[in-house]
Amino acid sequence: MKKLTRRLENSSLPLALKWSVIIACFVSLVMGSLGWFLINQQTANYRHQNALLGGVVVDQLAFAAGEPLLAGDDLSLQVLVRQQEKNALIIGMQVFDLKGVLKASAGVSPIGDILSLFDRNEQLRQLPWRTPYVNAVSFFSSIKFKDVTAGYAVVSIDQGPLEQQLSALTGALITTTIGLIVIGAILAFPLAHRLCRPIYQLVKVGEAIDSGKTHMPIAVGRKDEIGRVLDAFQHMAEGMEKKREVEQAFSRFLSPTIAHQVLNQPAGSELGGITKVGSVLFCDVVGFTELSENLSPRDVGEMLNQYFSYFSIAADSCNGTVDKFIGDCVMILFGVPESDTSHGLHAVTCGVLIQEIAARINHQRQKKGLPLVQFKVGINSGQMLAGNLGSVERMQYTVVGDTVNLTARVCDICSPGQILITEATLMQPGVKSLAKSFPQNTVKVKGRRQPVKTYLIDSNSFISESRFQESLKTILPTVEVQ
Repeated sequence: MKKLTRRLENSSLPLALKWSVIIACFVSLVMGSLGWFLINQQTANYRHQNALLGGVVVDQLAFAAGEPLLAGDDLSLQVLVRQQEKNALIIGMQVFDLKGVLKASAGVSPIGDILSLFDRNEQLRQLPWRTPYVNAVSFFSSIKFKDVTAGYAVVSIDQGPLEQQLSALTGALITTTIGLIVIGAILAFPLAHRLCRPIYQLVKVGEAIDSGKTHMPIAVGRKDEIGRVLDAFQHMAEGMEKKREVEQAFSRFLSPTIAHQVLNQPAGSELGGITKVGSVLFCDVVGFTELSENLSPRDVGEMLNQYFSYFSIAADSCNGTVDKFIGDCVMILFGVPESDTSHGLHAVTCGVLIQEIAARINHQRQKKGLPLVQFKVGINSGQMLAGNLGSVERMQYTVVGDTVNLTARVCDICSPGQILITEATLMQPGVKSLAKSFPQNTVKVKGRRQPVKTYLIDSNSFISESRFQESLKTILPTVEVQ
């Protein structure tokens, strides 16, 4: 039973159907038990009444036959037993003397040797018997006169009419029980459906929360436990909406990956970091000071936003994370915060995308007579510390280390429209095989004692590939070129 109940609870059937089955089974069990009890009780009452009737009749016969039996008045005894014909239930009466000799008899009787019966059971009061034509019970009583036992009286009563009445009553009780069980089973479904209605409300509220809805009018009007649960759901939905707004705001000021990490990891808001291996890309505007001098601050902002919006999409398409916008410069991470074994190749691909996107935007701006903007891209790979830096009151997720500093220096020495990478990036998996590069002169960058060997990426080797063209088609239509 426990296994069946557990299987029913774990099944995918609707809750109302489960409760309907449970209620129907409960009604069937209760009504079946009640019907069984009533039938047994009524059967016992009938048998008890039959026993009382037989006992009274045989005792009356024994009382009336005492004096005639002692006086040897067989005629009076015969007249006495003939009285059985007046009652349809009595099918036989017999009177025996003390020696077991039959003195008077009327009707039928199964008794042959009455003395043997009393020898076997001195307390014998009744004996059921059956023939192909009759189902009866014989009742016995000792005939006494003035405390002297004179013989024995036997009265046989037909059980047929009583059994018929009992069968009719039993049938009526069984029919009533079955009818009530059927009615209970029919009413079980609407009752279960009504009982499950508050649970359906909770399901709707949960689905509404999952879909982002915060206003749930179905929670109004209930003041019981379900109403309090719905109110709690409402408050939770409002809290989730506020969290969603915070996440959206974070996603605007931070990369979605970093925002998700800060909001969902317990240690996401603690100072500190871990050493990770990745690649860093710096993209800087060439001649930004001269451009700013001839444009209003609003125009400068709109111009940068136009380019940077594309560059952010390019970074996302290459598994990159925009770490920050530093004025006219954008810093993109690869392999941080999420590990990426192909971070070097993705960084080079993103750099080529940025330069190609900038060239196409400049082509559109030139048609409209707008100022053109050129960019230089520097890429380096290696170890860096990634984590939250700053103070407890104000911190920022970023990366620091020699790898980051060298990337900025490489970007500074890059020419307009070029992509310079370090030897560490060139050695990353897939870079040599997919990107053509040309060694540059070893240069000494500011802040480093050792000279740095750089390589110029041939963008045409990337642009000719079909996969690169597909990426461009995906990125460029996303933002309308102004």
